[in-house]
Amino acid sequence: MLALFLSALPAVFLASREEPETTMPLQLLQHQSVLQRTEEWRLKVWPMEWVHFPKAGSSFINAITHLPGNCPSLANYLNQDTVSGGTCWLSDWLENDCVRVCNGNRYSCPQGGCPHLPVTNYSAQRGHLVGMFRDPDQRILSGYHDDGNNFASFTKENFGILKQISKCKGDNLRGVPKRPLLEFAERWKGAMTYQLVPTDPATLVLDPTRHKMTRADGLEAAQRVREGFAFVGITEEWDLSICLFHKMFGGACHAEEFEDTRPGFTGKSADKDYDISQFQGWHDDIDEVVYAAALDVFRRNLIMFDVSQETCRECYSAATVTHGET
Repeated sequence: MLALFLSALPAVFLASREEPETTMPLQLLQHQSVLQRTEEWRLKVWPMEWVHFPKAGSSFINAITHLPGNCPSLANYLNQDTVSGGTCWLSDWLENDCVRVCNGNRYSCPQGGCPHLPVTNYSAQRGHLVGMFRDPDQRILSGYHDDGNNFASFTKENFGILKQISKCKGDNLRGVPKRPLLEFAERWKGAMTYQLVPTDPATLVLDPTRHKMTRADGLEAAQRVREGFAFVGITEEWDLSICLFHKMFGGACHAEEFEDTRPGFTGKSADKDYDISQFQGWHDDIDEVVYAAALDVFRRNLIMFDVSQETCRECYSAATVTHGET
């Protein structure tokens, strides 16, 4: 949907650039036409559906819930962290509060309170999906070093028991020894692909027994990123992503949208890379094609919506985010 919409816009922009002497009334008409098409496209996006990949940025929920019309009852709480209160806060909020405080016609709360649900009905969800994408190797290292959730301690045995008693597993496994890094990495390999083209939707992405994905699965998932997402953000380009999100969907920027409210462990955030030498040459070659597609969509949209560090200064200023020169 977004691809079709965007493909129609460049002709309008180019027309105004190629004929600098075009009269002002015509330029205004062109601008109004673009705004009208943008608004028509936005109406087709609702309700948004957030595809949240583990360790790609839980804090994105701040931008979603604070978007005008999405969660009106949160309007008076913009100075409080939407995502806070421990490792299980997001699961608890999605399950117990999301439906109560958010407008279901604007934002579709995940069923059952699980924050990492797969895309199970792509034909219906296409054009409504939004998400942040992270470099696959960095995402896996972040998951491994997240001592709060302790993902690296998940096994077939303990996960099977815990999913019967808790939607949030991490609090129950603190202090449990981690599996070796490369063993964990193999289990987490292709996780973004799995959520986009799940081979067994009943099996959650964090389940150590989930199916392994293939390169073909990755290519299919990449196609869905290009054609099915209304918004694609990049975790490593968080500030630009938040600015782009508001350029596309409106609303003011807020400070809490730029904060890492759920870092993996003290002192580490997504703007600092992990040392990939820990992998000893290992690499997630499945999700790399998904991430490449996300980068392509993201960069195209930066150009399409005229988003840069310079054009985002007003957004950053409102959110008291500081940046160097581009």
